[in-house]
Amino acid sequence: MTGLFSFLYYGLLLILYLQDLIGGVTFLFFLLLSLLILLITRIVLRKKSYKRKITVAACMILLLFCFEFLLIFYEGYTHRVSFYVEPETVYVNSGIYLIGVNKIDFENMESKKSVEELLNKQNAEYLDIHEITNRELYGSKNRKLLELLHLRKNSGERLREFVYQYLGHEDPNLNKFINRDHTDSNSAELGLALTGLFIEGDFQNNLEFAVTGSINKTGDVLKVKGIKEKIHIAEVSGFSYMIIPSENAEEAAKIQQEHHKEIQIFDVYHIDEAIQLINELNDKAKLQSVGVFRRTGRASGDVATWTSRF
Repeated sequence: MTGLFSFLYYGLLLILYLQDLIGGVTFLFFLLLSLLILLITRIVLRKKSYKRKITVAACMILLLFCFEFLLIFYEGYTHRVSFYVEPETVYVNSGIYLIGVNKIDFENMESKKSVEELLNKQNAEYLDIHEITNRELYGSKNRKLLELLHLRKNSGERLREFVYQYLGHEDPNLNKFINRDHTDSNSAELGLALTGLFIEGDFQNNLEFAVTGSINKTGDVLKVKGIKEKIHIAEVSGFSYMIIPSENAEEAAKIQQEHHKEIQIFDVYHIDEAIQLINELNDKAKLQSVGVFRRTGRASGDVATWTSRF
């Protein structure tokens, strides 16, 4: 019963933390304080049956404290700022450009306005300022803990595994990018896989595509974060076409409607759909170029009657 109360006590503290009602240091302080109270109580009590219960409760709190200890390294991060990153192609003439966002976390900033003022003083161009919640910090802590325990691959390892397992082999043309020190490279997986298939000759491409998306080992395209910033980067970089995961389609449509984005965005569930889309748009571009040639090549006075079937 004592162990149950300890777990409920921990659960209450966790809820308060996730709701941004207390900070990480306060969370850890109360866990440590309760541990000390339990240890003192165990020393004072004389009955062995009570001591066993107190020992169980103290061990539970100690384990939970160790599990949450990494939160102390995330304390103080208040805002995350997104910056423009130049779209990058891994293989020349592939037409596949990876769209990424540079994100920097700021510590101990009082408000979004204070971050804006700091960035404006430094003449820094930014895309978005996001207030970091405790829930986000907690997720980051748990992912880092799993990586330290080797129960979860970091983004660079995941990038290598999923891209190369889908392609079936490593490609030296992709290694230069994959071997970098990435903080979050999941959104590059779709673009890298498409680049690898282009190198193998699975499809041809004469257009330029902005691409973002995560994949799994079977080629399913999975949701990514920061789609708003990535759409903006693709458009200001001059891309006409962008390929995104279907799981981001609803969010992208809302962004296009609210911000009047002109770029054509296509969503796909699987890499095969992306290849089919690229082939279709290339075929369309070829037909349109032939139509323009026929129209401009007619003698003076002729009427152009060619129209696209798309």
